[in-house]
Amino acid sequence: MSEIRISLQTCRPAADIAAAVRSGASHAIEQVESARSRIDVNEQQIGAWQHLDWQLADKQAQRAELGALAGVPVGVKDIIDTFDQPSENGTAADRGRIPPSDATAVARLRQAGAIILGKTVTTECACGASRGTRNPHNLQHTPGGSSSGSAAAVAAGMVPLALGTQTAGSVIRPAAFCGVWGMMPSLGTIPCTGSLKLSETLDHIGVFANTAEDLALGIDVMSGEDGNDPIAAGLASIRLAAALTQPLAPPRLAFLRGPTWSEVEPGCAAQYEKLAQDLAAEPLDMGADFADIVDAHQTVMFAEIAHNMWPLYERAGAMLSQMMRARLVKGRAIGAADYLRMRARIFAMRMAFNDVMGDFDAAITAPAPGEAPLGLESTGSRLLTLAWTTLGVPAVNVPGMTGPGGLPIGVQVVGRRGDDAQVLRAAAWIGQHLADA
Repeated sequence: MSEIRISLQTCRPAADIAAAVRSGASHAIEQVESARSRIDVNEQQIGAWQHLDWQLADKQAQRAELGALAGVPVGVKDIIDTFDQPSENGTAADRGRIPPSDATAVARLRQAGAIILGKTVTTECACGASRGTRNPHNLQHTPGGSSSGSAAAVAAGMVPLALGTQTAGSVIRPAAFCGVWGMMPSLGTIPCTGSLKLSETLDHIGVFANTAEDLALGIDVMSGEDGNDPIAAGLASIRLAAALTQPLAPPRLAFLRGPTWSEVEPGCAAQYEKLAQDLAAEPLDMGADFADIVDAHQTVMFAEIAHNMWPLYERAGAMLSQMMRARLVKGRAIGAADYLRMRARIFAMRMAFNDVMGDFDAAITAPAPGEAPLGLESTGSRLLTLAWTTLGVPAVNVPGMTGPGGLPIGVQVVGRRGDDAQVLRAAAWIGQHLADA
């Protein structure tokens, strides 16, 4: 394996930073300067950030002394709108774009006292060509995508929290490759208002962090309907942080190999089999009802991406990569009958998954076929994550395992839609097990 390794920085957990700032033991400006020093060490090699504005960060810090995330520096994926920083969607076609308002998620972070430090690199429109961010654990390897910069920034210790999005595998896969905690909450938990719309059936906003508690803290403040996102309509704010304050008990776990398990590399598959035995996780078969989940996901995702982004193709097709143009043309060619049939299949599978889970608290599975691939052209396979995205269920990457080649691999923990607290508690317990092993 080719190796170019760097010295990673250490960042205090977001919960600790916020507590120190609220108590007066620290000041938000100190946290900005600390983040700046950490970013300066490795940003040139990693390339996690699309935009940074230190003067703006200092201005935010002047009024960030209260709230659940008081003084916490946060990175925001560049497809999520910020009214005071460029939101360029990872494409030259939107270079210099300043939206008129914050995305709901960003506005809620600010209300909680967070400092929006900057915009992190995304692949092109979160569904096209990779844009060069490197894995902090080995610069020759991809960090995953499309939330490349957010995962890399947290893994390198630049910030304690960063936002990503997932339409196929863009939170859980890079979290696994970069060795950090990542969570895609249940569909609609965090409104997608102000985020680039790819697929309304599949889009999620998620979070990267270095602890389960920080995941909970970030998701809590962003959750709940906003009156603008129909997928989030009627959904109340959740309280993941409170759920983690209760003592963790061994959960009843299933071991879901899933419909794409054959993609897992043999060495990693053996590690997951052993972990399942160690955790007393019962093997569970999803059954034939989910055999077409990949086809359903791909059909609906590409059709909706093409519909939502065709105006960009017409406006600036020449500025898009060949990969992006081909995907839009492919999606445009999907007929209405095929799209509606596969969308109906997705809804049927979402209804059926509760029966699969039975009385298990959560299930473990692989987040990717193996370690982060060598090279930066591809961000890795999404086949081990897209099933859970399609089902709209909560998914957590638990770091703490290393693959045969010495790079991080994660454990993906999933569960029923709406059981986010139970899934995160199970993930936190597994994290403790891995730390003690």
